Amino acid sequence: MIDIINECSFEILKKNYLKEILLIRNHKKVREASFDTKIIQEKEHTKWFNNKIKKPFFNHYVLIYKKKIVGVGYGENFSEENKSCLYGFYSNLIIKKEIKYGSITKYLVIEKLFENKNIIQIECQVKKGFEWIVDWHIKWGHELINFDNKLNGYNLVLKKSKWNNIKNKIYEEIFKKS
Repeated sequence: MIDIINECSFEILKKNYLKEILLIRNHKKVREASFDTKIIQEKEHTKWFNNKIKKPFFNHYVLIYKKKIVGVGYGENFSEENKSCLYGFYSNLIIKKEIKYGSITKYLVIEKLFENKNIIQIECQVKKGFEWIVDWHIKWGHELINFDNKLNGYNLVLKKSKWNNIKNKIYEEIFKKS
């Protein structure tokens, strides 16, 4: 596992990654788990990127392994009032999974977001029908806040203080398996 992590890079999303990211985002299973299930067109994807990159809070990253994008993680909608942001991630489901890219991406994006001194908690949303993902987030220290009927999904939060207490345990688990 250590070799795999050393071979990975976690980089800020750049324009030249957009086509590869679009293939990942439009994968059937990724779309099914997304709140917006429609296929994203290249033109709207480029427009989305061009709007995001202009914002002062641009936190979109790609996990690269063996020169392929295997995961995407992001933080957005920073709230100064709550000292929080919404975050999410997804994995490249097109390539064969020999590694838990989702877990690696999740760990790295959480770390990146909590490096920001203004963020004391991060929030995520999980679509109804994907309760196994809710359970997975809870195992990572998230708290279930509520079920949002309008959204038709679950709202969860991870506080920085709780993350700091559990991240070393997660790190140790990863390396115990290697």
